Amino acid sequence: MSKIKNNFHCGIDFGTTNSSLAICTDNNTKVIPIDRQNPNNKILKSLIYLNPKQEIAIGHDAINRYLDDLKNLPSVPLRLEFTGRMIKTFGPSTGGGVGPVIFVPEIVEVDDSGRGRLLQSLKSVLTSSTFTGTNIFGKFYSLEDLLTLLLKEIKTRAQTEIGYELTSAVIGRPVKYVGTSENKIALDRMHTIAKNAGFKEVQFEYEPVGAALDYGINSTTSQKVLVYDFGGGTLDICIMELPSKKILSVSGRGLGGDLLDSHLALNKLAPHFGLNSIINHKMPFPRYLFSTFTSWYMATLQKTVKNHDTLEELAVKSSQPDQVRNLIALIFNDYGFEFFQTLDQSKINLSTQKLTNFVFNRPNLSITENISVNDFETAIIPDLETSQDCINEALNLANLKPNQIDKVILTGGSSQVPIFIKQLSDIFTSDKLTISSHFTSVASGLALRAEQLFM
Repeated sequence: MSKIKNNFHCGIDFGTTNSSLAICTDNNTKVIPIDRQNPNNKILKSLIYLNPKQEIAIGHDAINRYLDDLKNLPSVPLRLEFTGRMIKTFGPSTGGGVGPVIFVPEIVEVDDSGRGRLLQSLKSVLTSSTFTGTNIFGKFYSLEDLLTLLLKEIKTRAQTEIGYELTSAVIGRPVKYVGTSENKIALDRMHTIAKNAGFKEVQFEYEPVGAALDYGINSTTSQKVLVYDFGGGTLDICIMELPSKKILSVSGRGLGGDLLDSHLALNKLAPHFGLNSIINHKMPFPRYLFSTFTSWYMATLQKTVKNHDTLEELAVKSSQPDQVRNLIALIFNDYGFEFFQTLDQSKINLSTQKLTNFVFNRPNLSITENISVNDFETAIIPDLETSQDCINEALNLANLKPNQIDKVILTGGSSQVPIFIKQLSDIFTSDKLTISSHFTSVASGLALRAEQLFM
């Protein structure tokens, strides 16, 4: 790509679940298709696929490659293998303190199935100084390496569509990154990732500010708008005064659609996997093994030799051995992604139905469960409270009462969950609610910001 057109300004919503890219020229925005395999080609699923051959795919292609592996390559037990290297560590502590330096063999777990790995939610560890990367099929990838693969491909696809090189970008960021409050660590990493992806100039802007700018692009009427941006990974709120575009406040929480799915899974489906079983007639089932239901990606991290041996032993000692074997099948047959896809569809069904039937049938695992709207809303009571806290914080920081907000802009897929719409209606009244383009309004507004910054 050699052509450079300086009046193309780029905004990127680099999301935990979905990503989109828009360009702006002369105050006109256009969302660019970045995934032609996706039914909505302007949205790219923020997924990376890697297989033992180090072949890489992203977006919808990543999903297809991964599911093809599950269909065509049978699961096999993991095995332990000595790498031939010795690792320096410390022996048992003594009365004098730390034990002596010793060297132990480096042992890794090997998956001989040939199946690739699917990666998501990498943004959620951007604030973690302890997570530097991971070994995938014998090759170490830093966190920056992996996210660069994703962002660079988004950039390349957009350039192919428009025929020009994109050299500058405003990239969206949540008000608070998931994890800790160490936003600087995340932003430093994201700056490195953007530079490695080929952007020469990079700025960051709060994601809900982007949606507010998109809404107010042609605004001439004096009004105060609140953007409620509820996506897969975070809830972010911005209150902006229009037409001045003055930001009055921002607020954010580590709450997203993935967490709603997790709470529903734990409350309604985990009992099918031994959650309530008793071990040796007296001990409750170890709760740490149910981090599997935090997300489909956490289910993949539970796939270890140690956990397999532990679960097999627990199944023998459990009051519900069949349910524990369901958990073994879910983890060690790599069913997590499809399981959570099915659960997410059940959640979507409950937006228009009072009752939905969760059905998941795979070899060695068959689960059927009716899920009602009440089941779902009961499971996410803590999330509704978190949403309320976030709204209150934004209003307090702006020194405003709910009746002083003129419009409430809903964006992000999770903003369409009826119970959250009701919450907003109860606070602000339903006539003030306006639904934006759920998945692209942030990118469009960030492109507007880019034109302001890089002209």
